[in-house]
Amino acid sequence: MKIRATLVFLHITALMWLAAEPVFADGHEAIVGGRAAPDTPGDVYWNKFNESVVSQSDGRLQPKMFIRGEIGPEETLFSRLRRNQLHLAGVSTSGVTLVEPALDILRAPFMFDSVEQVGFVLDNYLREPVTELLLAKDLVMLEWMSAGWLNFYAKTPIRVPDDIKNKRIRINIDAAALMFLREVGADYVQVSFSDVLTSLQTGLIDGGEQSTQLFVTGGFGEYAPHYTLSRHAYLNAIIIANREWFDGLTVEDQSIYRSAIPTDAWYRNYIIEENEPYLTQAIADGQIVYELTPAQRQLWKDRTADLPRKIIDRSGAGAQRLYDIILEGKAAYARQQAEAVSN
Repeated sequence: MKIRATLVFLHITALMWLAAEPVFADGHEAIVGGRAAPDTPGDVYWNKFNESVVSQSDGRLQPKMFIRGEIGPEETLFSRLRRNQLHLAGVSTSGVTLVEPALDILRAPFMFDSVEQVGFVLDNYLREPVTELLLAKDLVMLEWMSAGWLNFYAKTPIRVPDDIKNKRIRINIDAAALMFLREVGADYVQVSFSDVLTSLQTGLIDGGEQSTQLFVTGGFGEYAPHYTLSRHAYLNAIIIANREWFDGLTVEDQSIYRSAIPTDAWYRNYIIEENEPYLTQAIADGQIVYELTPAQRQLWKDRTADLPRKIIDRSGAGAQRLYDIILEGKAAYARQQAEAVSN
């Protein structure tokens, strides 16, 4: 039922986008954009935000929520946000690289080893420098919004780098993802999410990379039944406000909008809880789920070890700074874990 609802949602929102653009309000009333299918973690997230804003303001603030993809693809959403036609939105870090390429480094493969490590580095090390980078682009970072691990799905098993060689793998418009697939010898095809099923059916693609939730609800397993928990990249979005709009709010209203955003720590844990039933459903539906062995994971790391340097060469000094900060944060996390064990 969830799979069918997701596919209907994608079809309807595509028609809505082609038929008409949403009407945007003037003034300081918050126009909020997102791309969440009904009954998904993203849907819960945005409803929680909306309810909190209304409650904290005693009904004085009534955000206009365009969270069903009505505004169109992410490129359109981000463009409207920058032009102050949209005031607040969740944008993937890949999307933000259109104006700040340094964030490409966050998509480097096998950068992180656990969700706990990711959270530690994001919250304690990356929040401030990323906030500064976005502020320079007239964008206000309000919070991270985790999207979870990316894993491989395919028509045949993918467990070691040689398994993906010459396979046609679907990607978004994402420079770091493209560089990753080139590094491991895969072919790549840029296909929109709504066209993945058709592309699998026709043989245009052999597989792709996707979070567990979207792999299951998108129905990809019917045509690509092999799902590998590669955890090769951790996807993040950023909740961003247009600076002109945000600076025009009262201090009280700024505080309301900031505090209404669910914390990324809460959302990371929520996604973990939600993923277990999705994996159970995938197995029940006949999909084969693989967990990489330490030796297999090391093969991937070895094959892509030079990618951070290549991403930095492409993205510039800002990416180098973020990379250095990530390494510093990972070292601090390792020390914290070692101290916890010794105590």
